Amino acid sequence: MSAQNWEHFFKPEVRSSGRTILVQDKISITQPSDTEIVAYIRVSPPLKVSLKTKSISSDTVFVDCNCPASKKDLLCKHIWAALLATEQENPDFFENKIELEKLKFASQATANPKLTAQSKAYEDKQTAYKEQQKEKQSLYRKVQYQKQKLRMTDYKNKKNNPPEQPAFPRDVENALNFFSQNGFELRESMNKEITATAKKKLSRIFHPDHGGTHEEILELNRCSDILMKFINKLSSSTRPK
Repeated sequence: MSAQNWEHFFKPEVRSSGRTILVQDKISITQPSDTEIVAYIRVSPPLKVSLKTKSISSDTVFVDCNCPASKKDLLCKHIWAALLATEQENPDFFENKIELEKLKFASQATANPKLTAQSKAYEDKQTAYKEQQKEKQSLYRKVQYQKQKLRMTDYKNKKNNPPEQPAFPRDVENALNFFSQNGFELRESMNKEITATAKKKLSRIFHPDHGGTHEEILELNRCSDILMKFINKLSSSTRPK
């Protein structure tokens, strides 16, 4: 069987380029055997072509190359060059061979050791990244768990120890704060006389005729009315019926 019988598998330009490789002596056949031919194409980077048969009596030659075109399942110029070189140097290899099939290249790393190193480095990097992500996720879960525990503890504390209710209603508390901020602390001794006295003294300060403002005198009257109503309410609730 001649390599020319398989030329219909290759495009004309591919056959032409393959023959150029052979003519320019850029191909070397090494490790020939009855079932395998290995050819190296002297380019940069070097390429490896493999021609294999399952046995001497097999009628099929499986071919492959580690070039980009062959990786796309194409029959490349390097394979054609290897077929021509094998026909010249080891013609018996094609005896009884009538079929030609594309075979996935089994050992690309042999032709280009850098690929193996790069792949290994990439895999190591990916493994390290995954481990880092696992550690981050584990730490995140621990932090979230601790936060949840703190929230539950805080919730239980608030449930078991509710905040103390203010001694006075909010409006009364605000009115007391108003008098306290202006120099009259009425919380401990709140009665009508003391409240009236505090109002009288503050009105002399807040009255517009004495340098105060209309808003200040209104606020004084409002707070005073709130306290008076609260005092009256306390008096009526404590009065015996």
